[in-house]
Amino acid sequence: MKRFSYILAGCTVLLALLTAAMPWCSPLVAGYLAPLGLLVIPLAVFSTLATIIAVLYRSKDISLLFGTACLISLFLCGKSWAVSFETDESTSHSLRFVSWNAEGFQLNKDTLQTSTAFIRNLHPDVICLQERPHDNLLHRDSISEAFGYPYRVFNSREDEVLNLAIYSRFPLSNMKEYYFPDSYNKVLQIDLKYEGRTIRLFNIHLQTTGMTPAFQGNNLLHTYQLNAKERNRQAQLLAEAVASSPYPVVVCGDLNDTPISYAYRKLTAQLDDCFLDAGNGWGGTYQPACNLFRIDYTLCSPKLKTSAYRLYSNHWSDHRIQYTIVNSL
Repeated sequence: MKRFSYILAGCTVLLALLTAAMPWCSPLVAGYLAPLGLLVIPLAVFSTLATIIAVLYRSKDISLLFGTACLISLFLCGKSWAVSFETDESTSHSLRFVSWNAEGFQLNKDTLQTSTAFIRNLHPDVICLQERPHDNLLHRDSISEAFGYPYRVFNSREDEVLNLAIYSRFPLSNMKEYYFPDSYNKVLQIDLKYEGRTIRLFNIHLQTTGMTPAFQGNNLLHTYQLNAKERNRQAQLLAEAVASSPYPVVVCGDLNDTPISYAYRKLTAQLDDCFLDAGNGWGGTYQPACNLFRIDYTLCSPKLKTSAYRLYSNHWSDHRIQYTIVNSL
């Protein structure tokens, strides 16, 4: 029994170390290891309980092994937990962003009207939507009328699903689009001009996981790994675009990956995580999984300061609504 406990404890430590190292691997290797990012919370719970049991049984070596795995996994969980003392008071140079994967507004005009009314009450300056429905299903003019913003941009290639939209109170210019091979996922880049300043905004929706009920394949694990490798390549391209920007950058949208991922590490190497800077509590954004997973983000250049970050649960989509206030330094 003791030998089994040593083997189990050693495997748990190894799993924790692999999970922690995964974001630093090459895009290909990180893609194969990507499912480990989904196991961080179960690993933290298991290793914590195992440590307590080992301590109660006064097994020093085994409790040390499980304790090591516990500390690593709890540290990794910390990327989805924030405690902030920032105020949400805006200044004359503040910009209020809303980013939301709208899940097509459930292809329902009542859902569109109710959700847009809620978002308008937040008084955002900029709204970034992911999963805008195809015009044949719910036309962009209806969505634009519901929001009522003077400036708007859409992806030019109208796909069956996963279209993007940006609405703004301030002028938008220099639109650029990033389309990925054999994928409906995409990135929309635009320059936002306000008060003599320019901010480069990226509305993103990177490769889907293939773990949703809409997926028709059989091998979910293999599909998840393939999509993770694609997502890592997309994150590399996005990181290069961010690095080349002559202006401060804000990235909003659905990364489709956890904070324990190559894609997240690649982007936050040069951008601040607004949730960690100004959020509070657990930051899970994917509602069907009881908000366990944080896959939606607002990131910004260090030249910008986040003064507020909130998440709003809702029944209009499978994603929570992100609300962020950003100030120029």
